[in-house]
Amino acid sequence: MYKFASTARVTSSFSLILLLITSSFADRKHADVDDIGNRKINGKVAKVFPNFVSLEKEIQIGAQYAHQIEKSSRLIDDPVVNEYIDSLAQTIVRHSDAKVPFVVRVVDTEEVNAFALPGGFFYVNKGLILESDTESELAGVMAHEIAHVSARHASERITKGQLIQFAALPALFIGGYWTQVAIRQGLGLGLSLSVLGITRKSEEEADQLGTQYMWNTGIDPNGFIAFFEKLEAKEKNKPGKFSSFFRTHPPVEKRIVKVQEEISFLPLKDEYLVTTSKFNDVKARLVAMDNKLVRPGAATSSKGRKRPSLKRKTSSNRSERDKPTLKSDRPTLKRRDSDSDEENPDR
Repeated sequence: MYKFASTARVTSSFSLILLLITSSFADRKHADVDDIGNRKINGKVAKVFPNFVSLEKEIQIGAQYAHQIEKSSRLIDDPVVNEYIDSLAQTIVRHSDAKVPFVVRVVDTEEVNAFALPGGFFYVNKGLILESDTESELAGVMAHEIAHVSARHASERITKGQLIQFAALPALFIGGYWTQVAIRQGLGLGLSLSVLGITRKSEEEADQLGTQYMWNTGIDPNGFIAFFEKLEAKEKNKPGKFSSFFRTHPPVEKRIVKVQEEISFLPLKDEYLVTTSKFNDVKARLVAMDNKLVRPGAATSSKGRKRPSLKRKTSSNRSERDKPTLKSDRPTLKRRDSDSDEENPDR
């Protein structure tokens, strides 16, 4: 009798867990990870309207902002650093849902952050590279930003703002003076709340998609969690050190839980890439450049290089990419072949 009761409780508990897992799967967006690169992740704005901004217009908007940024910011002018960061970014892009090619730059600032403009103009801060302990930590933040561009979050916010303004036009013409004043004030408040709401949603979506892109690239998605846990611990010990990063990103506690949940849904792989000797070399090179021990563009010795923590399969039949620029000869987006999904691209 006791054994039967115990079995019944176990069965009941198992059924409850199974129900919760099934419910989570049912509510999960972008579950079709085997179709990354060929799926449509951009839904309707406000569940009804299409995105008013074309991809071509999105690239134009991004290029305008990128021009301003590059006029006012100091960029790293070192081919070794730039080629490594560009290669890592392009590898993730090829294993993402991105529909635009990416232009990648490294900004010479100690602030720990990265940001991607509409249309694929991507900026990685030197401080982010130096703060990362492994390539997978760096790739986690980069994949998150690539996900924002893939999901077209910026143009969706532009469309949502236009819709709110359009909805208020009839009332502005019909109502009296005080009605118009009230609507204009409410419209401003509504726009602000709308943008904040969309930003919170887009951050969650970028976390999910970024985790999937790391998995699809063969990079350990737990590096994403490790980086946020480290920053959170350091911020508590020295408040304000990472204010720039936390100012542009939501609190990490819930994000960590969500990313862990997403990782649990992903199909298991035999191995993941954690870090490489190239990553260690680039970090050391940046430190040496800061200490005036190495000039940008100068060669460095490869003596004492650490071996990567994981050997990867490579493919030798990929042609060399042109270095991307902000000019009209932007790079074309190269998608991986469907029959090579199980191989990690050569960087």
